[in-house]
Amino acid sequence: MKLIYLIICFCVISLSKFVFSQTIAVVNIQSLIEHNIYYKEIIKDMEINQEKYLKKFELKEKELSDILKDLEQSKLILNETEINTQIDKYNNELADFTLTVEKFNLHYQDQVINIKQIILNEIFMLLEKYAIEHEVDLILDSASYLIASNSIDVTDSIKKKLQNINLKLEYTNFEKN
Repeated sequence: MKLIYLIICFCVISLSKFVFSQTIAVVNIQSLIEHNIYYKEIIKDMEINQEKYLKKFELKEKELSDILKDLEQSKLILNETEINTQIDKYNNELADFTLTVEKFNLHYQDQVINIKQIILNEIFMLLEKYAIEHEVDLILDSASYLIASNSIDVTDSIKKKLQNINLKLEYTNFEKN
């Protein structure tokens, strides 16, 4: 699919040069997002926030491990019905724990996606302004081409403008329902 897209873009760009001259620019969007100071700060804050949950998860995991050990030892003492009851209880606790961990991971994954989308929207607005001011006809992401001259790379210019914008990035804490 990317190859078809690349071929179509190449044909359009090549053929349009015969009609009129085009101004092209390239930007590394991934770099702009990952090196943004506000993004780095919120991710660091998010990691600190996650630590308290990770400690709780470790304690619960140890508790479940201890329960499993106790189950193994009590197989000699308890009858089959009691063992099955204990196993069912353990399996329910394990399933609840696994579901909670999955919800935790999805929650923070969604938070990061939302934060990246906010930054991406700002980048698009800056690129739009840049294209108008510098009469650029086409701006490509660095992931969309193979080789380009550094002279058409506008990443640094956009990075400087993005740093001057005070992004209000937020996330919500994970709360077990």
